Amino acid sequence: MKKLVFFIFIIGAFSCDTVRTEYDTSIDFSQYKTFCWLEGCAFTFTGPAYLDDSVVQSHVKESIISTMQKKGIQYNDNDPDLLVDFHITIENEKAIYYHGVQDDPYYYRTTFLQPEEVILTRGTLLIHVVDRQRSEVIWQSHAEGYLEDPPDLSKKNIQRGITRVLKDFPPSKK
Repeated sequence: MKKLVFFIFIIGAFSCDTVRTEYDTSIDFSQYKTFCWLEGCAFTFTGPAYLDDSVVQSHVKESIISTMQKKGIQYNDNDPDLLVDFHITIENEKAIYYHGVQDDPYYYRTTFLQPEEVILTRGTLLIHVVDRQRSEVIWQSHAEGYLEDPPDLSKKNIQRGITRVLKDFPPSKK
């Protein structure tokens, strides 16, 4: 019973994933055709040290490039219109889950609640898009949510996260 309730709690937490996007509404995003990375067009990884390996970096880089290209914005490190930067943060959070002692068959029908501490892993992926000529962030989006433990860093899962964050880029004209 205790495991079932905990599983339902975790499923509920996963469904609370949020993506938020902000952008400069005065910008005509159709003018942008090319992009590269913010740090001198060299791909740099910003995130927890245990995610800083060549496979994860390759997946993130490929996912951003392929998603941008599907949106008609090509990678060009010679004369880009846009500069793209991203950050990944992973934090552990404590949660207290209270379950009744009725989960113990010897104490069935009592109303006392027993606390249980649970550690949840919360992740954030943040992407900034900068107008290179103006040197200003013109669009940003981030996704927050609870992750599996350990986090699934497969290419498919990374692509899913990048696609969600870049879903509303470029913004449609109002």
